[in-house]
Amino acid sequence: MNYYIVTFDRQPDVAYGPFHTAFVEHPSIKKWWHYIKSSYLIGADLSASELSDHFTNTAKKLNIKTNHLVVAVDLTKRQGMLPKDAWQWFKKNA
Repeated sequence: MNYYIVTFDRQPDVAYGPFHTAFVEHPSIKKWWHYIKSSYLIGADLSASELSDHFTNTAKKLNIKTNHLVVAVDLTKRQGMLPKDAWQWFKKNA
């Protein structure tokens, strides 16, 4: 499984619930983390290009901006200030 961070321009007046549901329900997305509003950590059997295409197609269907960035990540190399639940997710999935 590959891990990626997907970060995007979140529009202030848009409800992202429908986007979130459609985005994470892709059958190749096995794990996801969304503790920061405009970012996802995704564990998937997809390439960065395939995940980017999925983001774009999902956003277009819901009339949301498609600006985003997908970057492969190593979950063992991390640091920051997050809630305890977030760090537990890292510990479980790294």
